[in-house]
Amino acid sequence: MDMPAYKDMFSRNAAFQQFETLKRNREKRTHQRLFFLEGVHPIEQAIAAGYEFYAIGCDAEERLSGWANDMIRRANPEIVYRMAHALRQELSDRENPCELVCLVRMRPELKTIDAPDALYTVFDRPSSPGNLGTVIRSADAFGCRSVLTTGHGADLYDPQCIRASIGTLFHVSHAALGSCDEALKFLDALPERPLVLGTSAHGTVNIDEVDLTGPVALIIGNETFGLSKAWKERCDVLARIPIFGAASSLNVGCATSICLYEIARQRANGKK
Repeated sequence: MDMPAYKDMFSRNAAFQQFETLKRNREKRTHQRLFFLEGVHPIEQAIAAGYEFYAIGCDAEERLSGWANDMIRRANPEIVYRMAHALRQELSDRENPCELVCLVRMRPELKTIDAPDALYTVFDRPSSPGNLGTVIRSADAFGCRSVLTTGHGADLYDPQCIRASIGTLFHVSHAALGSCDEALKFLDALPERPLVLGTSAHGTVNIDEVDLTGPVALIIGNETFGLSKAWKERCDVLARIPIFGAASSLNVGCATSICLYEIARQRANGKK
């Protein structure tokens, strides 16, 4: 195993600008196949999932904790930058920044789940990276191993998405697909085509009335506009969550969690 190269960073040089750009610029992340990562849980989860670390930045003016040294050892990046304190602080939006900032290589994958109860979550045109991260966190919690996005929307590798997912992004297969048609092409080619279950306040059936014990692709619509026309026309079932109070709808994170819980409940206990 090669040891990291240690370099000093005391100015806003090209290396600093790479950290800054990859934190804020989706196009640069996509082009370089690298993403910015900070936070204790996300760093730990990325290492546990076997992600490849390109660079780690740490504060040159403060003594590193045992945790930080252990993370550097386990991540084994190509480069460790010893940063000026002010530069290290500048890269974080957090009130109490994590000791480390990282650049990690992307590993998106469109993965086939070979199981009789395969579960996919598809988020159509997500607007908010935070909401996307919340959906990923719920998907992981309820046993979904694959999260896809369709259409133009929030980036899976946006720092806000990773933060909201608390690093669970690294434990589910994930990919951004260009359209409903591209996603359906993938789903149709699976060994057993899943039930394509759309969610809508105007659904034709309550979600607990649908048999969800087999393979399912749960389709979640945009936070403001819901499912696209293309998805509505292509779903096998459009289901609704019964609501009994004054609210006309739930936010996307709550709605997704309820749907995923119902799928998990049915699979654990049978349909009823």
